[in-house]
This record gives sequence, structure tokens and C-alpha cells, in this order.
Amino acid sequence: MTDAIELAQRLGKSISESTQAANLRTAREEMDKQGEITQLLKDYQAQAEKVAKLEHENKPVEVNDKHRLKELHGKLVASEVFKKFTAAQVEYIDLMRQVNETLQKQLAETEK
Repeated sequence: MTDAIELAQRLGKSISESTQAANLRTAREEMDKQGEITQLLKDYQAQAEKVAKLEHENKPVEVNDKHRLKELHGKLVASEVFKKFTAAQVEYIDLMRQVNETLQKQLAETEK
């Protein structure tokens, strides 16, 4: 195996063992235990996709569709479990952004 592949494996393991990844796993497990929150998120995503599709097709979005989307969003953001999950997602994504930026800086010379 090449040094680069071995380093990538170590990096992947390090990310997987990071506090951010552990927090995300814990938050996801907590959310999965809350079936109503999981369903609420699925309903919200489906409604958001419906509205986006209508807008993309330049079709009118019914007031009821907008109200339903707002109602589902309100219920989601009121949930402490969902708040913890989204905060953990943000922290993990930030870690991944920093890793990506670091890799890009190191590869910049190669790609010139």
C-alpha cells in the first residue's frame, strides 16, 4: 500500500474517532429513538421537495403548501433532539471543511 493510502486510512480513522463524529453519532441515535421527530423530518423534507419542484416548474405554490412547510419547520426547530442533531451536523461539517481546505492547500502546487 502506498504512503498516501495509508495516510488516508489514518485520516479517516482519526475523523471517525473525533469528538465531532462521536457527537453526530450520539445525536443521530437520539433522534432515531424519537420516531415522531424522524417522521417529522421526513414529512418536512417531502414538503420542501414538493414546494421546490413546483417553484422549479414555475407552477403556483398553494398557500396550504407554504403553511404546511412552515408548520413542519416550526415543529422541527422546537425539538431539542433536532436542535442537538443539527448542531452536531454543523460541527462535523465544519471539521470536514477544515480537513478539505488543508488538503486543497497541500495539493495546490500539484494542480498548477
